[in-house]
Amino acid sequence: MKIAAVQINTVLGELEKNIEKICGFVEKCIERGVSVCIFPELSLTGYYLQDITSEIAITPDDERLAPLKRLSHHIGIIVGGIEESQEHILYNSAFYIEGGVVRFVHRKVYLPTYGMFDEARFVGAGDRFETFVTNGFKSTVLICEDCWHFSSLYIPFLKGAKLIFAQSASPGRGYKDKGMFGNTEVWKNMGEFYSRLTGSYFIYSNRVGVEDGFVFSGNSFICDPYGNVVAEGSTFGEEIVIADIEESLIRSARINLPLLRDEKPHILQRELDKFLKGN
Repeated sequence: MKIAAVQINTVLGELEKNIEKICGFVEKCIERGVSVCIFPELSLTGYYLQDITSEIAITPDDERLAPLKRLSHHIGIIVGGIEESQEHILYNSAFYIEGGVVRFVHRKVYLPTYGMFDEARFVGAGDRFETFVTNGFKSTVLICEDCWHFSSLYIPFLKGAKLIFAQSASPGRGYKDKGMFGNTEVWKNMGEFYSRLTGSYFIYSNRVGVEDGFVFSGNSFICDPYGNVVAEGSTFGEEIVIADIEESLIRSARINLPLLRDEKPHILQRELDKFLKGN
C-alpha cells in the first residue's frame, strides 16, 4: 500500500479555494497509486484565523466537502479544518474521508497558547484519542501539539494502531544550515522515536508557505517501524511525499522489540489514580 504526506500552502479563510487545491493534489495521488493521503493541519482554512474562526467552521456533512467526498471513493483523505459541534463549540479537527463520507474526526486535545500561538482563545480542546481503520490498518491521527505529549500516542498504541498520522502547521524556528529549521530537526527526531517505540509508521504532513509573517517549514516525512525516514519533502515547496507501507515490516519490528506485548497499563492506571487523588 502506498501512503502520501502532502505539503501545501493554504489561503487564509478561503475554504473553497483550498478545497480546489487539495482536490488537485488528491487527483495526483490517485494517479500515483496512493491509497491514503494526509494534508497539513487546518489545510482547509489556513492557520491564523482568529476572529474569522467561527465564519469558516464546518460540520462533517457540509456540502462544500462534496468534491473531496467524491474523490474519496478512490482514496482515503485526511484534511484539517475548523469543526463546529452540535453544541456550537469550535474545534481544530482532522477529518478522515473515505467512501464518500467523513468516517472519523479527531479534535486536537493540546492547544498551544504560548509564544506565537494563541489557539485556546478561539477553539475548544478535544478530550480523547481514538483509532480508525483504513485499508485494513488500525490508525490514529494527531494534530501538531498533540505529538508533543506522549499520552497522545499511548492510548492508540495500546489499541494497536499501526499507522500514526500527524498533521502540523509548524512555523520555521531556529534556522540551521542547509535550509533546515531547528524545529524541523526536532520533528524528525520525534517521528523517528515514536515510530521505533511503537513499531508503527509515522506519517507527518507539515504546511509550507507564508502567513501573517510566519514561514511554515515543510519537510514532511514518513518513518518506517524501525525509525528510519523513508521519504521526505523539502523545506519550502508544495509536494507529495510517498512511501510504501509493509505489514511485514510492522510485524518484524514488533516481534523484535515487543513493547506492546510487555506493556502494563494497569500499573499506569493504578499510579495515575494515586497521583490524581494527591497520594
